[in-house]
Order: sequence, then C-alpha cells, then structure tokens
Amino acid sequence: MLIPPGTVQINDTLFADVCEVSNSSWREFEKWTMIKYGKNSKEHLAVLPDTLVWRSAKSYNEPYVIYYYRHPAYSDYPVVGIDHDQALNYCKWRTERVKDFYSIHKKHVDHYFEYKLPTIEQWESLTNNGISEFSNDGKDKNGYMKMNVKRDTKQKYENDKVYDSGGVDVTAPVNANKPNMHKIYNLIGNVAEMTNEYGVAKGGGWINLLEECRVGKQQNYTLPNAWLGFRCVCIIKKKASEL
Repeated sequence: MLIPPGTVQINDTLFADVCEVSNSSWREFEKWTMIKYGKNSKEHLAVLPDTLVWRSAKSYNEPYVIYYYRHPAYSDYPVVGIDHDQALNYCKWRTERVKDFYSIHKKHVDHYFEYKLPTIEQWESLTNNGISEFSNDGKDKNGYMKMNVKRDTKQKYENDKVYDSGGVDVTAPVNANKPNMHKIYNLIGNVAEMTNEYGVAKGGGWINLLEECRVGKQQNYTLPNAWLGFRCVCIIKKKASEL
C-alpha cells in the first residue's frame, strides 16, 4: 500500500502530514536549492524564511531572529516566516523529490500523487470528521487539555484532570502534545496552518486563545508571521490524471 512519506491516510485518496513542516524539513529544501542554483542565486534567496517576523509586536523575542531557524535545538520546531508562495513551492519540490525516489526504486510508478496545501474542507477533515476532538471547555474525553495555545488566565481547571501549555509563549516541537484520532499532531494550536486559499489559515497558533482555534474558525494573514506555518496533504490516484 502506498503511504506517502511523512503522512497518514485520511481516506482513499487523501493523506496528511503527521506533523507541521519543521525547520529541518525546510532546511533540506533550502540546501537542495542552494546546491542546484548557488548560494547567492535568486532561487536560493527566494526560499529563505523571514526571520524578522520574531520582531513583530505580538511575537517579540530577539534571540529567535538569530537562532530559531538555524540552531539544531529548534530543528523539530515548525518553520515560520514563510509566505504562501514559498509553501506552494515547497509542496512542488517535495512532490518531485518523492517521485524521484520512487522512480529510482521502481515503486508505485502506476500512481499519480501530489503534495499540496489543503483546502479548508480537507483541513477540517483531518479532525474528527470535521468536529473538534475537544469539548467546549477545551478538554478531551478524558478531561485533559494539552496544546500550545495562549493561556486564558481567567479560566479555571481542576488540578487533578487538566493541564495546559505551561505558559509556553512561542512554538513547541511539531510532535509535542497528544495526537488526535488520525495520529496527527498539533492541528489545534502551535502554528496556524495555511490552506490553499491565500490569506486563510486554520487551527490557530501559540498567540491565539483556544476559542480562536476551533475547527470552524480561521485566521487571516497577508504576510509571513511567527505564528503561521503549514502542513501538506498528499493526493493519490491510481492512474495519472489531472487534479
């Protein structure tokens, strides 16, 4: 059975990344581009994240400007400072690299597949059939809440059942916290995730309150942000055809 690298199966044709795209994954993209086109090429410069997003009013943390993208300690943290076009280009690059891999190993040559940014409907299908896995107070069925969202200090929780993000005020590793029923991490919180619709992100990020992160909500953007990242979905068809 063909399961594209890094994904889990959602339905017969839709697969989704287990985690948000990380700094280390993006650095692979950057390194490949630099080797192919040269360090000072326009192609290489075009894939570099905007690390200055950490200086914005809502995410000021000067050390992150220097260390967040490059330092090994943050390799498994979600890449931020990426715009919509850069994310689309990553999807195209990733598709071609996986095609190359399968071609070399003569595997799955009768399949058409493509990594993409999800539609809003596809993103919502990564949750529990479009319904948040959390109840109205942010708890799962066992009474626990653990996700990287902004803490509401006015809300009270029972100490023996509920624990929050611990006051985290930036991103967390892409595999932090508990996965949902599809074994997908951080759909809610950590970074808001771009959809294929420019300017629309889903799931909310570390600067958002839980209420702002609900499945039916969306976050709007125009520029790269320190709270904005993405994950890919992969569409697979048995025979090559246009999507």
